[in-house]
Amino acid sequence: MKTVLNYFGMSMLALLALVGCQQKSGDNPEETVSRGEMLVAVDESLQPVLTAEQEAFADKNKYAKVHMAYVPELMAIQLMLQDSARIAVVTRHLKADEKKIFEEKKLKYRAIHMATDALAFITNSKTSDTLISVDEIDGIMKGKITQWNQLKHGKSSQKISFVFDSDNSSNLQYLLDTLRIADKKQTPIYAVKSNKEVIEYIQKTPGAIGVIGVNWISDIDDPEHPRFMNGIKVMGVAKKATTDLEQYFQPFQYAIALKKYPLNRNVYMITKEAKRGLGTGFINYVMTDAGQRIVLKSGLLPANQIIRLVQVRQM
Repeated sequence: MKTVLNYFGMSMLALLALVGCQQKSGDNPEETVSRGEMLVAVDESLQPVLTAEQEAFADKNKYAKVHMAYVPELMAIQLMLQDSARIAVVTRHLKADEKKIFEEKKLKYRAIHMATDALAFITNSKTSDTLISVDEIDGIMKGKITQWNQLKHGKSSQKISFVFDSDNSSNLQYLLDTLRIADKKQTPIYAVKSNKEVIEYIQKTPGAIGVIGVNWISDIDDPEHPRFMNGIKVMGVAKKATTDLEQYFQPFQYAIALKKYPLNRNVYMITKEAKRGLGTGFINYVMTDAGQRIVLKSGLLPANQIIRLVQVRQM
């Protein structure tokens, strides 16, 4: 059975208590790469793809129980550092202060590149303006651009605003780091509680721009896909504002693979599991052809699979 957790709930504490004694593979001599129980802490922006990986792994390993905690990225790393989670799935490498914890304890960790992700910018379907550039995103984040008609391709006089899944989200932190904004308190943004809530907010709020992980809107086989796509448009993004419309790209796989889309980031599975336990088994599965096909189907760029790109010419 699939276990999906919200970090605000008491269910997190209950699950940590349930699996906490089994986090170290050495504590359970019967644990193997396909048997045991563990918690994986996942950046909430990656929930759709990791849920699919979890379900596929469970189908093939009936004696394995992999629980998922979908939390802000920083908390995912903290849960792994505290031994509450065996693996953290995040969109960055460990920072210096996080690495220092391993150095002080004389422990080693592995960071496995599993995919390349992208930020998707979405607008309400009633909004006619669907093009934006990184320098314009910078202007909005710094409060220099406040209306749509200040954009190169903007026409509306409506107020423009960004909506994020959390004020501690990896989506927001990625933009802050990319744009070199030191203090997020100075940014005019609105935060909800999840990528799903961002989509729902944009569906009913013309003028706002939602910032989400691309896998939330890329898996056409996901039962939620039609509902998520209803009422939104995916924006095209360019490095710099230009009249050349061919410089604007949507965050789909061909643009990520060709490095045309300007806001990409790698996804890592980080673990400090010393022995070949269930954590190793789950990571190995995600990196197999089957696991990487799930990544591909979810709209991300697989780390270990060659993608065939076909150029279609219109006659």
